[in-house]
Amino acid sequence: MSSSEIRLTADGTLKQDPVFIKGGDDIAYTLLESAVQMRLMRFRLGDKTSSKLHPDATTSEFEATFTADGGAYAFVQSRGNLNMKLVIREAVTSKDSIFDPGGGFASVRRPSIHPKGERVCFAIPSANGQEIVSVGRDGKDRKTLTSGGINNWPSYSPDGKRIAFCSSRDGEFDLYVMNSDGSEVKRVIKLEGMQLRPCWSPDGKRLAFTWNREGNYDIYAINLDGTGLVRLTDNPERDDYSTWHPNGNSVVFVGERKGKFDLYSVVV
Repeated sequence: MSSSEIRLTADGTLKQDPVFIKGGDDIAYTLLESAVQMRLMRFRLGDKTSSKLHPDATTSEFEATFTADGGAYAFVQSRGNLNMKLVIREAVTSKDSIFDPGGGFASVRRPSIHPKGERVCFAIPSANGQEIVSVGRDGKDRKTLTSGGINNWPSYSPDGKRIAFCSSRDGEFDLYVMNSDGSEVKRVIKLEGMQLRPCWSPDGKRLAFTWNREGNYDIYAINLDGTGLVRLTDNPERDDYSTWHPNGNSVVFVGERKGKFDLYSVVV
């Protein structure tokens, strides 16, 4: 473990997709609770305790994403048989809006909610691979934002005007940024190996992401113009699922250490 890393959890259970909520006081994440259920959890940085976000959930829920004020959030919920639907929930009233992709093996994955809650974008299978689409806060008004290749891991910028994502349109999975309506797609950088799961710095000037470099997953950060590439983790086991603290000074990620998975923080 790097001397700059701070371990936040200590149970060692498989975790995914940490995101900050409540201005950086809490972290929501996905926990592999059992072989058949993934559960959304809330970790409180103040007292280092975890609790279930939805204690009564009986099906797998994962990949939560929150508005800047926490007033609404979205997550993926299993419908069984590899079919996943998108749930958009109002935090105060618990009112749900649903986007259901329909029958078969259609699956909504990796949603990102607009900072003001105006829309939710996510990845979904298409006839030609996998596309990024968006829907309104009510789960309607579907719009396709990408075309060609496998497109995944969309992430709204802090101002909601752009979306970072990764795409195989030019071969390997590379890091891209586009306007939130799908226009002006630009590749950030060309690297050997797969890039995945980008997240924005709070000032919207940098991206943290996972890079599978020669078979090893580590966290890196880069400026939007492709300059300033820096390595944030350096470990022979897997470091993945980065999320930037709202203060901009650190990145939290899921780190594998001796086969166990916990949340770690590293100074940026």
